[in-house]
Amino acid sequence: MKRYILVRHVETQGNVEGRLNGHTESPYTKRGLVMKERLLEEIQAIHQHTPINRVYASPISRARIIGEEASAILGVPFSVEPVLKEFNFGIFDGLTIAEAEVKDPAAWKEWMEDYNFTMLPEGESYVEYHQRLKHFIEEEDKEEEDQTVLIVAHGGTVHSLLLNLLDLPLDVKWHFEIKLGGIAIIRCPEGYGILETLYAPEYE
Repeated sequence: MKRYILVRHVETQGNVEGRLNGHTESPYTKRGLVMKERLLEEIQAIHQHTPINRVYASPISRARIIGEEASAILGVPFSVEPVLKEFNFGIFDGLTIAEAEVKDPAAWKEWMEDYNFTMLPEGESYVEYHQRLKHFIEEEDKEEEDQTVLIVAHGGTVHSLLLNLLDLPLDVKWHFEIKLGGIAIIRCPEGYGILETLYAPEYE
């Protein structure tokens, strides 16, 4: 049976500042570094009762570093997958909401009114983003069926993967809170996604 362990990266400076960090790099905060060590401990604990066979990560460093370290600790193969990048906010990437509203008020207003289908300038629409992650899952499902994969990525990416695996519509994504350092575990008997757990370890 296929099982997916989806992990969101820990706290970065961009999170603290409320920035739209899609493809923009942002370093861990001091708290984030502490969270990272705790998250790696949690991944090891999961591995003890649910052996992980492979680790995938977004190439963006806030996710990639955790994936690299987890694979080294677990002694399993590691792959960087560009498709796992966060949503591309285009001209608004790296900005705060207040800055985005000033940069291009019309484009920002249009996107806020229909973020699923509106294409951001130099970015993407959420439907496009969701489709590229759906394709990743479809390709991964062609691989060995009886294995557990760990995917380290971003809040938006984990949301989209979760919906794809559970065969849920886009509009329900906000019913799932994916906290920084959050973990979702989904088992897929015969391709049918079942959410086993969604939580964040104690980080304080």
